[in-house]
Amino acid sequence: MKTKLMENRCKFWVPKKSRFCANSPLQNSLFCGNHTPRTNNQWIPCPIDPSHSVLQENLGSHLRRCPLVKQVQSLSTQPFYQKGVNAGKEDEQEEPETGIPTSGFDIVTSEMKRNAVYSLNISEFFEMIGKIESVHAQICNDIKDSYKIPEACGVWIKGEVDRNVPFQEKHVAQQASMLGNLEEFGVLERIDGKENCELVERAENSNGVPAVVEFGAGRGYLTQMLADCYGIRRVFLVERKAYKLKADRSLRQKESLILERLRIDIEDLNLNAVESLQRLPYIAIGKHLCGPATDLTLRCCLANERSAEQCGVNCYLRGLAIATCCHHLCQWKHYISNPTFCLYNIYIKIHNIFSS
Repeated sequence: MKTKLMENRCKFWVPKKSRFCANSPLQNSLFCGNHTPRTNNQWIPCPIDPSHSVLQENLGSHLRRCPLVKQVQSLSTQPFYQKGVNAGKEDEQEEPETGIPTSGFDIVTSEMKRNAVYSLNISEFFEMIGKIESVHAQICNDIKDSYKIPEACGVWIKGEVDRNVPFQEKHVAQQASMLGNLEEFGVLERIDGKENCELVERAENSNGVPAVVEFGAGRGYLTQMLADCYGIRRVFLVERKAYKLKADRSLRQKESLILERLRIDIEDLNLNAVESLQRLPYIAIGKHLCGPATDLTLRCCLANERSAEQCGVNCYLRGLAIATCCHHLCQWKHYISNPTFCLYNIYIKIHNIFSS
């Protein structure tokens, strides 16, 4: 009986489990749908969501039922969705060496950047190193390390949090330091005593920060720490992907906190069109914003500031704290201050080497 069952199973060997796949094979095949051998000619990235592939012959039917279709259709009806609003405009600067305009370039991949580095000879390479050190000395000489662990985050630092909340000491220390620096600059205020923690939504009567916008929020545990330690009242989580084990469930259990998750790419977010954020001061935070997401976030917040000045809407940025990552993914077209680079004779070719 057992032998017969084995014959009706997928013939893909699973090394970690030391057995064959338990799924049933497809008709006229030795393998199930997950393990059927693929060829590059048959499978193509889904044009709606490139994170998965589809058989080319099934592309038409797949596009009608792709899980992302409904989300895209729903997002396009939202007032805060504006395609590419924070992508920035590529300035018409010319490369001195080639006279080629720097605008109109496609996304430069990490491999292309590495190839640009490998193409340098020894003298060019050391000249580039010298240029990097020179520019860094001119621009970054006033930047200092600031590692602050505020008393308000003591519960998290000591690990005295709900066991259902994921706890990793490394991430907790990073998050606490971000909040500690915000407190040091007076952007965050520590609230002593729950009975005195009345954070109202109007800026003129606020006793702290009434709104927090977390960009690239992921599961939202940076906001979870903020809510636990600083008594924030209104939260907006901006994230383009869907995650499991989010902090949302824990955050929604706080009676005094209003949570809104915006599933949207930062590049397409018109923050001033988020109705529930209007007439509120806010702080913007983001931990490990990948590649150009930092530039997109800055442009999103600063554009919101300009719009507020023009329209007279009392929705302003009180402070901002971002931890960057994945610098090799940065793109010239997204960088928020290309003219600054050009002042130091850094154009797209050199920028690509800088960010490789």
